[in-house]
Amino acid sequence: MTEEQRRRAFQKVKTYSNNKFWSWMNFIHSRAYAKAEQHYLEAMDIVLQPKQKKAVMAKAKEIREQWDGMVTVTLEDTEGSELQSLGV
Repeated sequence: MTEEQRRRAFQKVKTYSNNKFWSWMNFIHSRAYAKAEQHYLEAMDIVLQPKQKKAVMAKAKEIREQWDGMVTVTLEDTEGSELQSLGV
């Protein structure tokens, strides 16, 4: 993204109402979450057997939905969480 594109995007966001801003933030955050999930799925395809991958996916869904109550990922659900490198 060029500096001009960044400036235009920022100006557009500044025009949003409070509700529209938080709706947009949840949309952006959900996209980031989905991309991270895609990365993990691709990594599991390479490293794990299909049966192992299925077990990991089921456990991840259980943790997200039952433990954290996140059927839909929103900014409020993950507020304060930061990306942590796996040390690789």
